[in-house]
Amino acid sequence: MTLWDTLARPWQVCLEEAWAALCAGSLPIGSCVTDADSNVLSRGRNRLFENDGPHGQIFGHDLAHAEMNALLGLRDDPGPVERHARIVYTTTEPCPLCLGAFYMSGARTLRFAARDPYAGSTNLIGATPYLSRKPVTVTGPESADIETLLVALHVAVSLRRGHNGARHLLDAWRPLLSDGVTLGEALAASGLLDTLRAENMDTADVIHHLCEVRDRPLNPPR
Repeated sequence: MTLWDTLARPWQVCLEEAWAALCAGSLPIGSCVTDADSNVLSRGRNRLFENDGPHGQIFGHDLAHAEMNALLGLRDDPGPVERHARIVYTTTEPCPLCLGAFYMSGARTLRFAARDPYAGSTNLIGATPYLSRKPVTVTGPESADIETLLVALHVAVSLRRGHNGARHLLDAWRPLLSDGVTLGEALAASGLLDTLRAENMDTADVIHHLCEVRDRPLNPPR
């Protein structure tokens, strides 16, 4: 059984969205919202560097974050009780913007797959009287294996884009997430992600491939 096969469907959806974001030139972060029975109600992804997107979602803007788009993708208002039963899943620990959106959405459960020592802001829960008022549950990271791969994707994309904050990101992440940072640096140097994207590889195969190369060195292209 592969790592992909062990994942619950909401996590698979988040990873599908993260890979789609990477392939579209945005940051590899994906999110979804489910009901209490893990049925996916909405899905969204980072669209920071894109020129279009689904109606009602944000793209090409600093607010075009994955959790924001997943929450904006919800169409029907089920009433306060059902809203409270919703679960927000995301690949990466939410930033202050997305944590605030989650908190104000009415959902009561947040699950993230990978920590973000740079921008992750789940520590803000309980920091003010308002952020202490709602009985929310925050769980993460999901597993060491998934966390390492997600961190590696984020690091690789940031380095390949020449992102101005890439060095700050790596400095913040390396002490806690060294395996993911090291793999991400190797992926950026090798160009492997460009190859996988050019081959239109689906997300399950991407995760399987990354698991295979995780423990062996990657050589940059000549």
